[in-house]
Amino acid sequence: MKYKHKLVTSGNVLELYSYSNSVRTGKDAEREENNGRKGSGKVENWDLFKESKDKNRSDTLVKAKKNLRRLINSNVDQYGETTKFLTLTYAENFTDIKESNNNFKKFIKRLNYHLSIKLKYSVVIEFQKRGAVHYHVVCYNLPYTSSEDIMKIWGHGFIKVNKIDHVDNVGAYITKYMTKDNDDSRLLGKKCYFSSRELKKPVEAIIDEKEIRTLRESLSQNEVYSSTFENEYLGDIHYSQFNLTR
Repeated sequence: MKYKHKLVTSGNVLELYSYSNSVRTGKDAEREENNGRKGSGKVENWDLFKESKDKNRSDTLVKAKKNLRRLINSNVDQYGETTKFLTLTYAENFTDIKESNNNFKKFIKRLNYHLSIKLKYSVVIEFQKRGAVHYHVVCYNLPYTSSEDIMKIWGHGFIKVNKIDHVDNVGAYITKYMTKDNDDSRLLGKKCYFSSRELKKPVEAIIDEKEIRTLRESLSQNEVYSSTFENEYLGDIHYSQFNLTR
């Protein structure tokens, strides 16, 4: 199957893609990807190999940011509470990512018990300059809870709670914390973000020429970004983002 236009809906944020070359799906796409990976299997040039490896890591981070941005926007203000932004920080210079993630999971369990809810959230892992782990958490259904209570439940240091109802694109606001620092060796083989289960997912739909033209016209007042860029396989890609809250 082939298509040239795509719509991605993440809550109030809509993204439209138009490709100059057709995008293949299913077995055709898988076959092309596998052909692109074929080679001699030998590393002829270490610098080129390293450059390719670094690019792959960079591409992985870009993809992770896009996926998280869409996931967050799909869940903002969907559960009867205003979405809140919570930062968890260690008082001590705590650097062990595995143990820290266990501490975070225990914190969520204690918070769920305290509030008698099942918290829905997405969290980004970041490292302070001193090396300590800290977390940026988007809480989708957190009812009013005092900072003092949350800090006691966290039990490892300091917390900060912010309302973000003034932010148009919460996903973009949160993923700015996913910087090159997320390339830290402690995160190799691990996720730089994770989320609670059963969150709403963004919806992708293949659309035709008439539909995308109608959408661009009807949403023109809501456009927040537009660009055309080139892809090695897909040619020119025209991208537009719209926010229905504007």
